Amino acid sequence: MRVLSREQAQSLDQLSMDVHGIPGETLMGNAGEKIAAHVQSVLGDIHSPKIGIVCGKGNNGGDGFAAGYSLRTRGFNITIYVLMEKSDIKGDSLIFHDKCLTNSVSIFYAKSLPELKPKYDLMIDAILGTGFFGELREKLLSWTEWLNEDHITVSADMPSGVNANTGHVAKGAVRANQTITMGSAKLGMTLEQGKTNCGEIHSVDIGFPNILQDIEGRKWSVIQDMTIRSILHPLDKATHKHAQGKVLVLAGSSGMTGAAYLTSMAALRSGAGLVISFAPESLHPIYETKITEGMTVNCADEGRGYFTIENYDTIMEHVNWCDVLAIGPGLGDHNDTVALVEKLVKNVNKPMVIDADGLRPFYGNNALFNAIEGDFIITPHAGEFSKLTGDSIEDVQNDYPGAIESFMADFTGVLLAKYSPSLVALKSKGYVNSTGNPGLATAGSGDVLTGVIASFIAQGIQIEDAAKAGMYIHGKAGDQLAKSMSQRGLIASDLLNQIGSVIADYES
Repeated sequence: MRVLSREQAQSLDQLSMDVHGIPGETLMGNAGEKIAAHVQSVLGDIHSPKIGIVCGKGNNGGDGFAAGYSLRTRGFNITIYVLMEKSDIKGDSLIFHDKCLTNSVSIFYAKSLPELKPKYDLMIDAILGTGFFGELREKLLSWTEWLNEDHITVSADMPSGVNANTGHVAKGAVRANQTITMGSAKLGMTLEQGKTNCGEIHSVDIGFPNILQDIEGRKWSVIQDMTIRSILHPLDKATHKHAQGKVLVLAGSSGMTGAAYLTSMAALRSGAGLVISFAPESLHPIYETKITEGMTVNCADEGRGYFTIENYDTIMEHVNWCDVLAIGPGLGDHNDTVALVEKLVKNVNKPMVIDADGLRPFYGNNALFNAIEGDFIITPHAGEFSKLTGDSIEDVQNDYPGAIESFMADFTGVLLAKYSPSLVALKSKGYVNSTGNPGLATAGSGDVLTGVIASFIAQGIQIEDAAKAGMYIHGKAGDQLAKSMSQRGLIASDLLNQIGSVIADYES
């Protein structure tokens, strides 16, 4: 499902009118009809419901007038509150404002809330729409507070106070029960906290031409189940362990051997035929005990409990064997380990999934990505991504899509940014996950994700599809576990068995 940025939504409006000759009045009228039809279905059998509409400036307010006019023609009694002077209503908005007046819709030009606020069964938020960013002005807060009171609230296109690009929610933003969005959903509707404030999202056709491919900018889509079904298929009945893919894992160190276990077992649980995990020699008994279905390779460490540049030749001896190298979880921050990773990424010619401590050589050195010869995926969380971008973690979290856009300008790999929800970006494309929950914010969850993605690559799935499928399956496993054991109770090792159960649905 395609989603649009604020700028792309504005471009769609302009191209529809200026190039394809669709009058703005037609688009606004259609928007009003769709909102009215939805409101009518929501109100159901309520006898003589009371409906209030709050309209701001611009086209969002115009959609509110158009909805009011359409609801009035359907026989509903409507009251509209306009947050501006009558003389400030212009263009297509004025057309539908005047239609409301001539059809006996009550309109109040209100600088402040009514002293005695009427009780409505449903209110329509048509104050700001997709153009909003920043924080709400003080004079709007009393209106958004009213819209958040005890009634059904339907927002037109975007809840007022929610950023259509980032999902950032301003203080006092509208918390809609439902949002009717025109044409395509907006990117900020798919990202938290914007997603929560939108409630149920209904994308409606208001007559835009089929021109999404002509709109400039990153082409964002939401990953849905049908996408994964086109990627994962039943196993070949004649398959064998070598055909199922071979994964090398470089992970773990003293105190973090669990990272190697989780990555290796996740690769096996998601279908890899063979997995070899490198182990610092002093920790080798732990690896051997924990990773019973996988193989291990000793790397001399003189009792240090971590990998060093001295292990380079041992690791490279096995690279030709593998289909993919998963590198990073739990490696630690030792200088020798960082140097080892830097040398490996410059010389390994197989696909790589680089996560966690495997990203350390790239901090302040993004040019190192250009030295990688094969396909690769990086999977940073917000803190790691901020170190890659050079921006503060607050700036990244306030505008994740913007940070991604800047980073991707010089990045040739696949980025999987762990967020809420997680995002994949490559070339001119972007994907938003539709699975996952806060329970996945637990130690080791990302290690499992690394193993799943590496496994899919080893099985011959294209790297872009492996990122999408890995992210989706990982999140879906978390969703199923949250229902059975709670979000708080979920730990990373729970995901291992659940991933197999999720994948089973795609093998029938």
